[in-house]
This record gives sequence, structure tokens and C-alpha cells, in this order.
Amino acid sequence: MKNKERLLKYFLFFILLNTFIMFSCSENKKRIITWDKLNKDYPCPGAKLLNEVPEKAFPWTGTVSHHLLAGEYIDSFFQIISARRKVECFFIISPSHHDLSKYIWSIADITWESKKGLVHTDKKIVKSISKKLGVPKEEEVFTYEHGINCLIPFIKKYFPEAKIVPIAVTGEPPLNQYDSEKLYQCLKEYFTPENRKKNFLLISTDFSHHGNPEETEFKDRRSLEFFNKPKASSYIYCGCDNRPGIYILSHLLDDKSKVKIIYHTDSFKISGQQQDDITSYYFSLFY
Repeated sequence: MKNKERLLKYFLFFILLNTFIMFSCSENKKRIITWDKLNKDYPCPGAKLLNEVPEKAFPWTGTVSHHLLAGEYIDSFFQIISARRKVECFFIISPSHHDLSKYIWSIADITWESKKGLVHTDKKIVKSISKKLGVPKEEEVFTYEHGINCLIPFIKKYFPEAKIVPIAVTGEPPLNQYDSEKLYQCLKEYFTPENRKKNFLLISTDFSHHGNPEETEFKDRRSLEFFNKPKASSYIYCGCDNRPGIYILSHLLDDKSKVKIIYHTDSFKISGQQQDDITSYYFSLFY
């Protein structure tokens, strides 16, 4: 009997040990080191606020750049949000860069390791959306996805307890309306008036690409038509790398929705370099 008890104890011990090893390996595989942990930095050109968001406003979605060149503006963007509300979970819709996605939508359960600590995904929500979209989790996509990774240290800085739902989509025109509508249907329950109190939708996007100053200004004037009259039918005016994200944002708006563009700048204005290859940035908050 004693031998059987001893064998049972050894058996249970090895099960627990193997479980621990598998869990540890799994966690290590999913962990992504962020740019601040690698001691990277960004220029500070002196961001000038374009429009103030009312102090009592409750922002629940917005557009934000994913270029670290615009890091000072990104920092201010999250600071403004944190001054007006708490956020339990950030849903980040990003373009899928580098052609790593195997599916139309990529989603994953990941941990990011930033200088200020770990940032986790909301496992329950990720699992639910993955199931509704009918796609498996693709952790490998997000290792190099700056559309998500660029934002993580700023989120950790201003919302240390917040979780993330990362979604990467094919964003270049032409827009696939059927696919965008399907993603919208999966996400809209999280942004009812009640759920907006805990969730925030981040549209990670940059606007005009690869133009000179004149071409950039022309494209940005067209994008401005959406911000001047934001609604489901005007998303098409946005010249950006994340049309599906803008589609979803626009379809979540109602007649009471308001918007402020808090920053509008571009890569040439910030860096003074590559005058013929400019990327522009609209930082906006909807409330």
C-alpha cells in the first residue's frame, strides 16, 4: 500500500512538473519585449495641441499613430484620455504589416514585457472573438506588429492595469466591406453605451503615405472630410492604412457623437527628413 501511495505521489509530482514546464514555455513563447524595454526612444519636437477635448468629455474611441517617430504625440494622446476616464480594456485594431497574417483577421493571447511591467491580453474576450471570426490565434504575427507594439508602453504608463485585445487586419484599399462588417458585428457588443464605460477602441493608423508636402496636404484635406462629418457613410474619405478600423469606428458612432482632432502633423514636420516620402498623422478622440 505504501508503495502504491509513493508511486501515486511521484505520478502527481511529475504531472505538476510537466504542467509547469509547459505553461512556462508557453508563456515565454508568447511574451514580446517592447521598444522601451530595449531602451529605444523618440524625438520630442514640442507637440502643439490643435483642439482641446472638454474636461467632462468621455472619450471611448479614437485614431492614433503607430510610428514611434510621433511618440511625443502618442504619449500626449494617452495622457489626455487618462485625465478623463479609466479604461479596463483597450481593443486595438491595427493594419497587419509584413504579410505575416495567414487569415483575414489576426488575434492572439500575448503578454508584452515593457519597462514598467507586463501587459496582458483579455483571454476571455480574445477567445470569444477568435471563435466568432472563425480564425485561430496567431501569436507569431504580433512579434513584429508595430501597429500594436508601439502603443503598449504608453498604455502601461497611463493605464497600468488595463488589458489588451489585439486585432490585426488587412487595411490597404480597396476595403473588403463584407470582412469589415463581420468584424464590426463581433465588436459592437463591447461598445454599447454601457460597455464603453470600461472599454476603449483604438484605431491604430497612419494617414497619407509616400507623398511630398503638396500631395500629403491634398490627401489630408480629403481625410478631414470624415472628421468634419463623421458617420458610417463618410469613412471612405479617410486616406489611411487602416480602412477596416475606420469603417468599424464610423459604424459605432451615433447622432450624439462628437470628435476633436487633438493633433495633426506628419513625419517631415517632425524630423525634417524624407520630404518626398511623408507619412501624416491624425490624432483624434470621439466622445
